[in-house]
Amino acid sequence: MPLKDSGWWDDFFPAFRPYFGLISEKQTNAQVRYIMKKLNLKPGMKFLDCACGIGRISLPLAKKGVRVTGVDITQSYLDELSKRAKRKGLKINVARADMRRINYYSEFDADGNLGGSFGYFEKESDNRLVLKKMYRALKPGGKFMLHVINRDWIMANYQTRDWQKVADTKMMEERHFDYRTSTNYATWHIIKDGREESFNLSVRIYSFHELIAMFESVGFTDIEGYGSINDDPISRDSVMTYIFGSKPKGK
Repeated sequence: MPLKDSGWWDDFFPAFRPYFGLISEKQTNAQVRYIMKKLNLKPGMKFLDCACGIGRISLPLAKKGVRVTGVDITQSYLDELSKRAKRKGLKINVARADMRRINYYSEFDADGNLGGSFGYFEKESDNRLVLKKMYRALKPGGKFMLHVINRDWIMANYQTRDWQKVADTKMMEERHFDYRTSTNYATWHIIKDGREESFNLSVRIYSFHELIAMFESVGFTDIEGYGSINDDPISRDSVMTYIFGSKPKGK
């Protein structure tokens, strides 16, 4: 699949790899059970994971018998995913692509954009295009899941900087929020072995009502959202949101 023009993600995500160590296997397994339940996934069904990263969700789904295709822009992530799948005796199709340029049509029983991999593009039309591509990839009657940070929580808990340590890597983030565009601008400082790298990035942050409108604009129906894997209502206390939409059976 064709790649789009380069962006902040090209250099940032290879350096960001240690962050995945903050997410426990217990958390991942709980999310996978939730995904299978909400998307009605059964062994043998086809699922598109875009962007898939290192396969945190793709691998457990494949282990449960789901036929997974993982798409990501970061080649090192796909290489790691393929190696891990091979070691586990799992089959996962992988493809390197810009999420705006995937070209699947009525192929998957369900698909997902998970882990906050949304809002990366400066043009609102490009972020909407991601949803449109995910919609097109679904079979009629298929279901999509968007897992993204909650703007209302961000506003209630906004900090201009914080830091965390994962193994031998320190990561500090300095932030500035543009209220006009609802965009978070950040500079990440990643320090390992005494060497520091800095990366500038921007992510458009969405409220639930904005996502409902975007879902509807590309054709999704039966749109619902939750603030946890326990199906709690979305509130400003919900760090992440889980938004679902269906492709009508007649489409």
